[in-house]
Amino acid sequence: MVLRPYILAMGLCVIFLAGCPSIWQTKTPPPDTGPEELYKAALRSFDEKRYTDAADQLQRLRHSYPDFEKMPEVYLRIGDAFFNDGKYEEAFTRYRQFIELYPNHQDKYRAKYMIGMAHFKQIKSIDLDDTAIRRAEEAFKEVKDDPEASEWAKKAEEKYRECRVKLAQKELYKAASSLSRSQYKAARLALQRVIDDFADQAPEVVKEARRKLESIKGK
Repeated sequence: MVLRPYILAMGLCVIFLAGCPSIWQTKTPPPDTGPEELYKAALRSFDEKRYTDAADQLQRLRHSYPDFEKMPEVYLRIGDAFFNDGKYEEAFTRYRQFIELYPNHQDKYRAKYMIGMAHFKQIKSIDLDDTAIRRAEEAFKEVKDDPEASEWAKKAEEKYRECRVKLAQKELYKAASSLSRSQYKAARLALQRVIDDFADQAPEVVKEARRKLESIKGK
């Protein structure tokens, strides 16, 4: 007799769950989903900021339906999903694949810009390796110098300048490090590089370099 309330409660739960099929629904499309439905599901995942799910769904679409008419967008969206998920190396790979496979696609400039952003997002402190800065600088320069890049050229110009400022700051950091060890020759060389190479893009950094260079005059 003691078990009756428990059995009754379990029975009510079963009835409730049976009447609410949405509880059992998964956000992952079933295996036999067609390409268009799978693409739309991936876009929903993307809009809901479920970037890992979006990337998985798009990858599945890419492998299962290689002749899908929206395949260029699929490659681009995979890159976007990885980028938004903070997986910048994976994003870089997908954007590069897009450009290699669809070199004449209308979104190639966006892909090239996003390659620069994938590198840019990996920039660390100015006292660390500058590889990411230089890769980003090169990618943005390619876009900004392309007369057909239109709006992406303008965006790339802004990021290119940011990269140049960071590189100038890095040289200034090198100079400061040399000065702290009384290595005046090395400091002068670093400061002169700032003045010679970054006058147009980093005027404030150049101003500081001139001040430091003047302060060690004669040393």
